Parts: sequence; C-alpha cells; structure tokens
Amino acid sequence: MIKLSFIKNSLLYTIGNALPMAASIILLPFYANYLDASNYVSLSFYIGISLLFQIFFSFSFEQYYGVMYADIKHDGALLKRTNGSMFIYLLLQGVGIILLTLIFGNFIFNIIFDKKINVTFFPYGLLSIITGFLNALYRVSISKMIYYERAKLFFTANIVNFLTTIIFSVGGILLFSNSLNGPIYGRLLSGFIIVAFNYLVVKNDINWKFTLIHGKEFVKKSWPLFTYAVLIWITGNADRYFLKNFINIDDLAGYDLLMKCFIGIEFLQNGLSMAIISKIFNYWNKEKSIKADDITNRYFNTFITGNIIIAVLFCLVIPPFIKLIIKDSIYHSSFQFIELIAAGYVLRAISYPYYFAILFSKQTKKLLYIYSITTIIQIIASYFFIKYFHLIGAIYVGIFIKILIVLLSHLFSKDIFYLNNVNKWKWYGIPIFYLLITSISFFVFPANLILMLVHSVLIILLILFVYKNELASLPKLTQKEE
Repeated sequence: MIKLSFIKNSLLYTIGNALPMAASIILLPFYANYLDASNYVSLSFYIGISLLFQIFFSFSFEQYYGVMYADIKHDGALLKRTNGSMFIYLLLQGVGIILLTLIFGNFIFNIIFDKKINVTFFPYGLLSIITGFLNALYRVSISKMIYYERAKLFFTANIVNFLTTIIFSVGGILLFSNSLNGPIYGRLLSGFIIVAFNYLVVKNDINWKFTLIHGKEFVKKSWPLFTYAVLIWITGNADRYFLKNFINIDDLAGYDLLMKCFIGIEFLQNGLSMAIISKIFNYWNKEKSIKADDITNRYFNTFITGNIIIAVLFCLVIPPFIKLIIKDSIYHSSFQFIELIAAGYVLRAISYPYYFAILFSKQTKKLLYIYSITTIIQIIASYFFIKYFHLIGAIYVGIFIKILIVLLSHLFSKDIFYLNNVNKWKWYGIPIFYLLITSISFFVFPANLILMLVHSVLIILLILFVYKNELASLPKLTQKEE
C-alpha cells in the first residue's frame, strides 16, 4: 500500500518543481496585457536566451548529481568535499562564460536577430545571461535537496523563488508599462535573492575546498548530459527562430504564448519524474540490474497515466482561462492546435523510463547520440516544413521528433534496460491512441469544443480502467532509504 509519507513527499516535490511553471503562467497575462506584441516577442527570446545560458552555467551538474550521490551518500566528509568542488567549479566557469559574452555577445546577437525582432545584447541580453547564471546556481543547489530527501526544504526554496519572481516581475511591469525593464530586472533581482537563500540552506553541506579529482569527475560525466540539455533547448526553441522569418509578429506572439503554457506540462512531467526517480534508482541499486519489472512498471505506468490526465485537463482548462484573462485576440488564434501539441507531450512521457535507465547506467553518451540525431533532423525538417506550412508545419515536426526520440531511446538502451513484463498497451498503446483521437478531432472537427469535451471524458475513463491497478496502489518500495 502507499505510505502516507511517500504521498506527502511526492506532492511536495511535484508541486515544488511545478512552482516555476506556475510563476510563468501567472506572469503570462501581465506580459500579454502590459506589453505590445513586439515587446512580448522580444521578451520571449530574452527568456529563452536566459534558459540556454542557465544550461551552460550549470553544465547539467544537477542531473548527474543523483547518480554520484547514490555512490557516496554514506561518506559524509567525501560528500561535503564533492559539493564544495562542484560549486567552486561552477562559480569559476560562470565568471569565464560571462567574460566571453562581454567580448562576443554583441556580434552574435547582431547575426541572429534582424531589425524585425528587437533583441540586443546590451543591456537586456547581458542581464538575461546573468540571470541564467544565478538560476543555474539555484537549480544545482536545490537538486541536492531531492537526493537528501529534504522534501519540505525543497518546497520552501521553490516557494521563495516563486514569490520573488512574481513580486519583482509584476511590480516592474506595473511600474514600467510596455517596457522590458520590469520583467528583465524583476527576474534578475529574484535570481540574487534565491541564490542567497539557498546558500544559507546548503552551506552546512559544503566543504569549500576545491579537489581536482571531484571537479574532473563531474565534468567528465556531465558533459554528455550538458550537450543533451542544449539539444533539448534547441528542440524546444528552434521553431520560434524559424517562424520569426515566415510569419508576422502577432501570429508569433500567439503561438509563443501557447507554447509557454505548455511549459506547465514540462514542469509537471519533471516534477512527477522527480517523485519517482530516487525510488527507481534505489531499487535498481539493490537489484544490481536495470530492469522494468512488476515493481518499476507500477511507477512508470502511473507516470504515463498522470501525464495523459494532465494533458487532457490542460486542453480543457487553458483556452477558456487564457481568453478570460488576456483580452487581445491575437493571443487566442493558436488554441486550435492545443490538442495536437498536447499529444506530443504525452508521447514525450514514454521516453522517461529509457532516460532513467541511461542516466543510472552512467552511459550518458547515449543521450547525446539520441538528441544529436533528432536535433539535426528537426532543424532540417523545421526549415522546410515551417517555410511551406508555417505554424502547422512546426507542430508536425514537433510530434514527429517526439516519436523519433522514443524509438531511438528504445534502440540505444536495449542492451542495458531489461524490459521484463512490460505491458505494451499501457506504455505505448494508450498514448498513441490519444494522438490518433486528437488528430481526427483536429482535422475532421476543428475547434469543436463539445467534441473535445466528449472525447476527453472518454479518454479519462479509458485510462482509469486500463491503469486501475497502478492508481489503486504502488509497490512497497516507498520507504525512505536509511
């Protein structure tokens, strides 16, 4: 049976990890209502740049940390020295990257952005990059709380981040109407505060002494994950960089707002995955085998179920909600595509078990191969499909790439991931069925809200029946590891 403590901690991890998403959703109507379409699109690119540099600054240490922690968690002194080496390396690397951007940033920005899109390196580009540095330090430090199983502290840190981001950003937008000063400086100030808060929280877990061997270990094991994260960013943002050349600012603003809403699903997916990843890793560590058996399948099947339910509810709630709070109709035009995009995110959930297996095996180069292939294909396909089909072309490519990621993940992990007793209908069948239903609805009965409601209810009833065992209980592997 499910332990109450497991449910409580899982909720704290899931909700805590979703709070940045919640902040993004809350800020969207302020961005859309207080900025014109041109400034809104510019801000979107600045936020994307900040997220990209956050990846550069963190070097994906927060992703590899869980694997390292499982190996040395019983040696407190070694763990503190490793933490110290990690943060010192990140600080030195961060300063180096910022100095490089000061030299080359303006030149690169001028190449990427033309006069149609008002995105410049000074001052907003540089400030966005510094914000990425602060957020990287925050993300790495907060990842420790997951593996230390400090659910309440993890939740509290995310609450601080949520409140500071909302307060400073909204205050700045109201103070400087239709100006980028508010959101850019608001995010920057929030970054300083959350780094200071997290330092106070984690300082007792760190021995501030740099040990080269620990730094080299993190860099050696993290660089494939880092490259993987960069490729993920390209996968999620490349369409906007192509679309800006083929559609007008109003259509780009509407599409971008819809895709910003889908950040919510991404954060919920990541939050749900965080709720189970330590349990899966501990089980595989005990069994000395990376396998999908009756125990792990309960976690994986429940994860896929949760993603489908989230996607269905998301499609029903978001369009009327956005129309209610954002008055300008240019932001409503892309909602006709919402179910197709949601189906892609449901397919994305299938790749998580393979991701866990590759990450635990420490064969992170496999992720690099998978996303290198898919990113190259996406860039080529995006150019041609967006050029000739515009918005729907971007959506076609997005769905195809998510299917390709699952196929390649299966191919590259089959030598390490033993898929014992996997119910293919639960892993693959229901998500594909959801894609088929939403595709038929879009092409045969476009923008039919009644039909959307009917098939959404039917899908939820179907998955409640198919996954009834997973929803009724979880394996006994829910006790906190000693």
